[in-house]
Amino acid sequence: MLTSNLVRILFAASVIAVVAFVSIFSVAAQTVDLPDGSKIDLSALCPVCNMKADTGSMGPAAVVFNDGKVVAFDGAGDFFRYFLDPLKYGFDSSNIKNIFVSEYGTKKILDAKQVYFVTGTDVTGGMGFEPVPFSRKEDAEKFKTERNGKAVVAFSNVNAQDVKIRKKILKMEHGHDGGDKSKH
Repeated sequence: MLTSNLVRILFAASVIAVVAFVSIFSVAAQTVDLPDGSKIDLSALCPVCNMKADTGSMGPAAVVFNDGKVVAFDGAGDFFRYFLDPLKYGFDSSNIKNIFVSEYGTKKILDAKQVYFVTGTDVTGGMGFEPVPFSRKEDAEKFKTERNGKAVVAFSNVNAQDVKIRKKILKMEHGHDGGDKSKH
């Protein structure tokens, strides 16, 4: 009898240990550490397209506010759509502490103000054109040439035209097309 109780206790302890490990691992796997110590919650919905931050092929981007709030995006295009239109998204740009994008190819998280963006390429995301981020200007210039890009620009030179939303997606967002916005 003592042996069967010991087996049950060891089994229960093992189950608890596995559940605890899986819980800790799954929480850690759903966040990305940012260079400033804050975290992107990859399960958070992008405020521009309502997709999860981890679903973008370009890698996540983020705005970190002075109060510690982190707003996550599924790519640089939606990041810029948000950042360039504070009235639409209801934030005060003077309250922004840091901004981050993922480098193309490596998905390394970088300070968006220190990145070179290739605009006007054939690279698009779910909502439209994507400015493609690179940490090195030489890499950005090479990518621009290979993908028939328009320009290599600094953060401050990316504009609304560079991240223009595709009309088909816009119709789906507003329900004029009968489309399902989750398919973009």
